[in-house]
Formats: sequence, C-alpha cells, structure tokens
Amino acid sequence: MILPKNFSVKNAVYLFIFILGIFLVFFFNYKIFKIEELSHRLHNRQNTVSPLLTSTIYPALESSPSATPTPKPLSFAEMNAKYGPCAQIPVLMYHHIQSEADAKKDGQSSLSVDPKFFQEQLQYLKDKNYSVITPQNIIDFFDQNMALPKKPVLITLDDAYEDNYFNAFPILKEFNFPAVIFTPTGLVNNPDYLNWDEINQMRGLVYFANHTWSHHSSSGTLDTLKKEISLADTQLNDHGLNVDKIFAYPYGNPSKNAESVLTSLSYKLAFTTTHGTILCKSQRFFLPRVRMGNAPLSSYGL
Repeated sequence: MILPKNFSVKNAVYLFIFILGIFLVFFFNYKIFKIEELSHRLHNRQNTVSPLLTSTIYPALESSPSATPTPKPLSFAEMNAKYGPCAQIPVLMYHHIQSEADAKKDGQSSLSVDPKFFQEQLQYLKDKNYSVITPQNIIDFFDQNMALPKKPVLITLDDAYEDNYFNAFPILKEFNFPAVIFTPTGLVNNPDYLNWDEINQMRGLVYFANHTWSHHSSSGTLDTLKKEISLADTQLNDHGLNVDKIFAYPYGNPSKNAESVLTSLSYKLAFTTTHGTILCKSQRFFLPRVRMGNAPLSSYGL
C-alpha cells in the first residue's frame, strides 16, 4: 500500500482501528449467520420427524389411565354371606396316575401323578385325620343342612384313563378311600381308557360321574351340549351309575349352555378346574378344585 507523504503515525493508528472495526463487524455477522443457520436446520429436522416415530416417542409424555386393580379375593365369611352355606373342602383333582417315565414318554407329565406320590398323598390324608367324603356328603350339606365330618376332602380323577384301574384303584383300596372318576362315556372301551368291566370292578369304592360323551368342551352350542351331556347321562344310568347326578366340565370351563342342560337334567353338582377350596350352595355348578402334581400334600396348603 502507498501512503501519502504527509501521512502521520496518528493517521496510521486511526486507519488500523478503522480496518479492525470492519473486520470485527464481518466476523461477528458471519458467526451470527452460522448460528441461525444451525438453528434452522435443527428446527426443520424436528418438524420432519415421521408420524410413526413421533407416535412412538411422545405418548410416554401423555397421561395414561391407571391400571385396574386386582380384585381382592372374598374371605370365607364374605363367601358364606353371599353364596352360602359354604364349606372348606379341598377337592383334589387328578388325571393320569402313572410313573414319571411313562408320563414323559407319552407327553403327559402335566396331567400325571406318579403312583408313589399318590400313595404318599393318601397316607398324608390318613395321618392328618382328614375325612375322605363322597359327593353325596356335599349334596346333603347343601340341601339338607347336614353337618360334614371334620376336615373333609374329596378325591376326583378326570377322563377315566385305564391307569386309574391299574395304579390308582389298588392304592384307594389299601386306604379304603372313596373317589370320583369323571367319565367321558364315549371313550370307554377305547385304548388307554377304562372298559365297562373295569368300571364294574371299581364301582362302590369309586363313583363314576358325567364328563360328557366325547370329552366335549362346554363352549359348544346348546344342541351339541344337550346331546353330549344327555347321552353320557343315559349310558351311566343304564349301568346303574351316577344316580346323584354329578358333572365335571371337560377342560374345566363352565358355560351358560352347559348349566342350562345340567339344570334341565336335575344335576346336583358340577366341578370346574378353577383353583379354590371354598364350596358354596349357590355356586354348585361352579365348584373349584385343587390340581395335584408330584409334590407332598403339605405344599398345597393341606
């Protein structure tokens, strides 16, 4: 740069300050521009988030309805006041009585109790002074106000498997304990199920009750359930069985259609697979049971 001859030091200082000022103005304007540009980019990016992503991220910020509290189970006194008379009766529910090895081989472990455990469980009932009752005892308690024996318990087996004859029946005879076998009569005489000769040998100690004709679910139509329950009722009656009219729902679930048929046929009791030990008169078609497995009876609260 060529400066005038009369350009003094003072003028040079002024020029330097002037140039520095211009530089600073451009520098700060540039920084502000960059900051605004970055801000716009962030704003645009936020506004272009897809609706799917937005719905995934932001609902957590909204208030959600509180969870429905689990209803508190009714006490015995409350059950008795609402549905009574009621009684504390563990109804033990078995299916297969067979060795653990056979159960695993046939894929039936969830429905099986080993004979050694069955024996130990019945011994426990004897040692703890339980009274093994029959369905008639429950009917008399509901309808005749007859007292139950102390510490009543009912033994039931579902589906009438043939191992009930070979494995369960000898143990029941050893203790002289009555039991109920819920029998789908259309499966009698089929492989792996009881036959009528075996049933006749067991009758007396064992009560044979209705479990439909073909083990049909209670979710069926009214016409189907009429046929299923009525046919089993007739076959049992023809063999002199189930005179007290006892029933258990296949797969454990009651229904209005099944209840209607049972009422029309003058049935007295019907058992579910719902867990519980309180049996009440006005719930006589929805009676609970306790599913048994390979464990000591003490582990079931008895």
